Amino acid sequence: MLRICACVLITLLIGSTVSAQKAADDVLRRVLDEVGFDRSDLGYQPRGYWNRFPVDVPYRLPSFDDLFAEPLKLYDFSTVMGNAVELYLAPGAADTADIGLYKLLYHLGIDKRQSGFRDYSANLAEAPDTDRPLTEAFRRLYELADRDTEYRTFGNRYGTLNIESEIGEQLAQLPDTVQVVLARLLVNLADAIRWRNLAFRNCDRNDMEEAFAIRDLAQTQGDGQVYYLVLDDIATEIDQPSLHYAAAKTVAAVEQAERALIPLTAMIPDGFAFETTTPFGRIVLRNEKSDARVPFDCTNTLCIIEFGHDNVWAGTPGATASVSNPVSVLIDLGGDDVYGQEGSLAPPAAGVGLLGIGVVLDTKGKDTYNGAIYAQGAGLFGVGIVLDRSGNDTYTASESAQGCGYFGIGLCLDSDGDDVYYLHGDGQGMGGIGGGVGVLASFGGNDSYTAEPMSEVFNRGDYHSDNKINANNAQGAGMGRRGDGSDGHAWAGGLGALIDIHGDDFYYSGNFTLGVGYWFGTGIVLDKHGADHYKSCYFTQGSGAHFCNGILIDENGDDYHELYETAGAGLAFGWDFTNALLINKHGNDRYTAKMISYGLAEIRSNAFFVDLYGDDEYRFQTNARGMGGATWRADFAKPSKLTPYYTYAKSLGTFIDAGGNDRYISFDDSTETAHPLATNNSLWLQPARTDSTFGANNYGVGLDVAAGTIPEFFRWDSHK
Repeated sequence: MLRICACVLITLLIGSTVSAQKAADDVLRRVLDEVGFDRSDLGYQPRGYWNRFPVDVPYRLPSFDDLFAEPLKLYDFSTVMGNAVELYLAPGAADTADIGLYKLLYHLGIDKRQSGFRDYSANLAEAPDTDRPLTEAFRRLYELADRDTEYRTFGNRYGTLNIESEIGEQLAQLPDTVQVVLARLLVNLADAIRWRNLAFRNCDRNDMEEAFAIRDLAQTQGDGQVYYLVLDDIATEIDQPSLHYAAAKTVAAVEQAERALIPLTAMIPDGFAFETTTPFGRIVLRNEKSDARVPFDCTNTLCIIEFGHDNVWAGTPGATASVSNPVSVLIDLGGDDVYGQEGSLAPPAAGVGLLGIGVVLDTKGKDTYNGAIYAQGAGLFGVGIVLDRSGNDTYTASESAQGCGYFGIGLCLDSDGDDVYYLHGDGQGMGGIGGGVGVLASFGGNDSYTAEPMSEVFNRGDYHSDNKINANNAQGAGMGRRGDGSDGHAWAGGLGALIDIHGDDFYYSGNFTLGVGYWFGTGIVLDKHGADHYKSCYFTQGSGAHFCNGILIDENGDDYHELYETAGAGLAFGWDFTNALLINKHGNDRYTAKMISYGLAEIRSNAFFVDLYGDDEYRFQTNARGMGGATWRADFAKPSKLTPYYTYAKSLGTFIDAGGNDRYISFDDSTETAHPLATNNSLWLQPARTDSTFGANNYGVGLDVAAGTIPEFFRWDSHK
């Protein structure tokens, strides 16, 4: 009996020791214990009795409220998006299945804007079962537009569109196998057009035309400068499921056609060229090179297929050119191509869906993408996608580009190659007003991402940096319309994400970038592999302002996180009910900032700076606020007479470094010294327990430990 009791006691002691060790390993648990919080105290769940809190801001995405309430789930949410990119954007993924683009649209776009869909199938139709499937496909486009192909008056045939002779004879040069592929594509594009038209059936045509012509959303919406009432009106009447179904059908049909045509390109006669007009835009088939001096005008095209030559695509390649051009797709099967035009007056180009669906799918080649406003994966009440599978490519645009959505979806997807991205603002993964979704995703290559920081180059000057540095709203930014200080039309921002899987990458930008949220938006950066350099200025690198979420995750590599010029409000900085996270999991990393950074919570925010594993270096200007801090306001402890909700919320600024031999440096213009508070293997509180401002559910904690983990950040990892 004594032996049994001893065994039970030993088992209990072992279990207790294991549990204690696991608790000690959870460094976030240790931080929370220091201030009497647990995980349920993180985040925000606003209530209707929170006077003056903007509780009813419209167009919030399905994910926003729950991520706002559970900020640690931002890691899961971001990782799942990265998993989709790894699975479906990898080189070779399309060699075994032609569903990758459909899956990417679903997981990165549709599922983020609207619940209810599942990614089972786009339900594509087969080619018409006739002897002449291609001419039958053309006939269906005319029937869809309620257009006759034969006209009679006074009992006689007055005129006719003879599809057999005018179209069929030209296409007879193509092998039957190619004709079947093209016919299947066209009947599915016709079906997509039908669903797109259903989506806007209740919308006023004049409103649609007015919205289509808007080009200054990037300049006018942040602080509610201009109210476009037509956007509210369309948003009220649009049938979102029909629009998303149309987009799903379009991308599925485009990729299916691309994969079927690749092995058939040698069968296309060299120099073959075909063009015809349909009620929804021109259809163009080409197997010839265009002259750079006389580029091919893609304006008002429904479908372009090029079989492998170098081409210069001018006009609106893969972009809706008008409300009457509801779908525009371009499939380029090879060659070093140029898309769009340079200059501020260039029309939308390369995967732009303005009140419709625009798609560019480029199979291979070293390509150049040009544009101004709306380019390279942009959507306004529509879906715009560019997918480039291989080659060292260059993307250049001004605003609203490279993965940008307003009331819609914009995806800029590049599978492989060392690519260069440059724009002025609102893009490179920007989810804008109306719960827009914008994603820039790259699977492989050493990539360079630049959102022009200098206002002297292009003026988007931000007062946070004396107007010298631009507010870019880019590189993983979720940005809303803050109308509380103007006309009261406050619109939630959307979801902006920049996802890079492999490569040593360079990120360069100004303000409001790199995993930043603003006004009910969510901004995400996820970089999974490589030694990366993040160089930015202010409100950046896992930060945000005014009721939002911002997160930057770097999974692996020796990285450099550099803040320059004003050099603050970054590296996990939250202002005014913001969840701000920077998570760097592996590598020997370096960080530089001057002010209000490194896990600093201001005005009831939750800020989490976490670096796990590696020998790291932290440089911070002398006497700067941060390194795990929370700033104090009197109305945290005692409610103000008109705005009591500050007393209802909790704030936590957290700095955690677990593992490695780390250096903490304070610097000014001439000297460097050891940081007075942050050191290896220590814990500190800001405010300190002895400070008169300690308490009121407002805490700052810094922790450096020799080892430890945060379980939520390793659910997909083999490395614990």
